[in-house]
Amino acid sequence: MVQQIGNAVLDLERGTLRRDGEIVPVRPKTFDLLAFLVHNSGRVLSKDELFEAVWPGIIVTEDSLTQCIRDVRKCIGDETQSLIRTVPRRGYMFQPADDTASVSHMPSAAAVAAGRTPEPMVAVLPFRVDVDDTTAKPLFDGAVEEIINALSYFKTIAVLARHSAFALAQYSDQDIWATAERLGADYVAEGAVKSADDGYNVRVVLSETASGRRVWAQTFSFKTSEIFAFQRTVAQRIASALVANIESAAMRRVSPAAAANVEAYVHILRGIALLRSYGEGVNQQARAHLLKALELDPESGLAHAYLALADTIIGGYTGAPRSVLDQARDRALHAMALSPDEARCHRILALILLYRHDFEAAAQHLARALDLNPYDADTLAQTGFFHTLRGNAETGLALLDQAVELNPMHPPWYYYDRGEALLHVGRYREAAVSFSCLPRKSAWQLARLAACYGLDGDLDKARSCAKEGRQLEPGLTVEAIIADLRLERFEDRERIRSGLERAGWDETPLPETPLPATPLKG
Repeated sequence: MVQQIGNAVLDLERGTLRRDGEIVPVRPKTFDLLAFLVHNSGRVLSKDELFEAVWPGIIVTEDSLTQCIRDVRKCIGDETQSLIRTVPRRGYMFQPADDTASVSHMPSAAAVAAGRTPEPMVAVLPFRVDVDDTTAKPLFDGAVEEIINALSYFKTIAVLARHSAFALAQYSDQDIWATAERLGADYVAEGAVKSADDGYNVRVVLSETASGRRVWAQTFSFKTSEIFAFQRTVAQRIASALVANIESAAMRRVSPAAAANVEAYVHILRGIALLRSYGEGVNQQARAHLLKALELDPESGLAHAYLALADTIIGGYTGAPRSVLDQARDRALHAMALSPDEARCHRILALILLYRHDFEAAAQHLARALDLNPYDADTLAQTGFFHTLRGNAETGLALLDQAVELNPMHPPWYYYDRGEALLHVGRYREAAVSFSCLPRKSAWQLARLAACYGLDGDLDKARSCAKEGRQLEPGLTVEAIIADLRLERFEDRERIRSGLERAGWDETPLPETPLPATPLKG
């Protein structure tokens, strides 16, 4: 079950807690206590009940419970103690707010059309880097990402997506494994990097999460220029340790890195990281890094692809001038020609084609990206969103659920794509919960939220979202929103129109001084 608690979202099955769209590190006992309180919502729980539920068979002091309650309140932002109430001389009670929503959990990956349930799942954690070199950390973060990407090519292995694997690094050592296991990872791969003569020594260990049993370990010594061979070898060794019959042909077609030299590669990594972040000027900074990468390595397909994406984002996505989208498309086509077996090049080209409303061509390249890398969570999510736009929201939602299963600590944009699918299958309340998880909302996203509340009959919240959206962009009318929608079906566009009209979007009084629009990722 997924439970919204104020501005926090608790996923009891996956063992995750988010606030404002961001993952919140939670100690195992703190999570267990919160889960037990939520499961017994509205009932006073004695201290003895809580001791038995959270510390069964273990004698702990009352101070431990008090501290754990304090941690729970901090995690969910309950400083006023309005959600978790102390009942004097009796215990504690979780009392959800009126707007708390509970939704059933998403189906497993086996429910999607592909019908595959990959086993086992491995989480590759960011390596610990003990090197006095500022380039070493981004270099090995990139190496781990490429190892994750390479492992995804083995159709007999599922890989915890990069965003979720890196989010685990914020946990303490004692909590990482428990959290990884809750996220569905059967194995964890860890690495430690030390400097050596003109290169590095890296110790990589693969262990079973449930038992802690070491499955495989090896130390690699290599020069900086040999980083790409190291990535490929580690992916092969991990796969070999997990599966008896490895699809070696799939690995042979994997390009372990798209840059021919390490300096260019570091610029690509920094550019990608900036594109994934939020803030003033980050997209322009990303573009500068990608241009530098191409200056050093003009034949880097991945750098060309991400530069095309950066130009599209800076231009305004689907609202970018046609000349910008055409130029981005041509650059992405060039990237694909340079790296025809790089799934990310096909995915980025598909996104740009989608923004140009070239639906059939976008479908072809999304399919190719999934064929090359069937367990890439971002490609699954974006394919699901694409199906939703084309009127196949049920199929789209199933693919998005599979993406979330592979990437439970996913980036915030998953919430928008999944909210869109939920909206168009008629699950308006769940769609509102998903859109609400976006940490920063544009007028367009507030319009979606207003439509969800309007269609669900919660007119007070619908009008509140409409007011906020019109303050951000006073000129954004219902007609403007409908005209710019990429939805193919008339009935899908009219559904959003109906929700916005119920929210009174066009009737909302405009502010005398419009508030500046907030720059956002897509």
